[in-house]
Amino acid sequence: MTTADHVVAGDDDVQAVRRWVRLSCTEPGTHLPALAEIAADLRLSTTAVRSALEQLATEGMVTLYDGYRLYSVGTTTPTERAYRLLRTAIHRSYEPGERFMTRYDISQRFNIGGKEAAAAVRQLIAEGLLTGPRGQYVNAFSPQQQRRRVKQLRERASQLRREALELMRTAREIEKELPAGGDAQEP
Repeated sequence: MTTADHVVAGDDDVQAVRRWVRLSCTEPGTHLPALAEIAADLRLSTTAVRSALEQLATEGMVTLYDGYRLYSVGTTTPTERAYRLLRTAIHRSYEPGERFMTRYDISQRFNIGGKEAAAAVRQLIAEGLLTGPRGQYVNAFSPQQQRRRVKQLRERASQLRREALELMRTAREIEKELPAGGDAQEP
C-alpha cells in the first residue's frame, strides 16, 4: 500500500458517505455495494470512500468484515443474527403447521447460543410466524397466506354486494308491478 492509498476522508466526505448509507441502505445487516460503485455515486475517490467507511465503522454505523473489505449497515447483535437466520429458514424450509426446531436444534444447526435462540423464537412468536407452546409450530397463517385470505374475502364481499344490489333492484321492480295494497289476494 502506498502513501497515496492512505487518504483520510475529510468531514464533508464522511458526511456525504453517511448520508448515502442512510438513504440507500436502511435495513441493518444489508451489505453495501462495492466501494467503486459508492464512489461513482458520490463522485469521490474509492480511497476517500474507504476512509469514510472506516470512520463510520468506528461509530458503529457500518460493520467492516476484516479481510474482505466488505461493509454492511450497522452492527447486528447475536440475537438479531439468530432472528434473521430463523426467519429465513422458516420461509425457505417449512410449511404452515409443520413442527419447528427445538432451541437445542437451533443452537446446533446455526451455531447460536441458547439465550439468543430463545430470544429469536420469542420475537418470531410475537410476529405470528411461530405458534403453539414455546413456538413449536410454524403458524398456519403466514403473512403471505393472510394477505391472500384477505384478498379472497374482499373479492367475496364485493361479489356479495353486487348480488345484494341486484336482488334489491329486482325486489323494487316486483314491488312496482304489484297492485296498490299488494297484500290482497285475488278471489
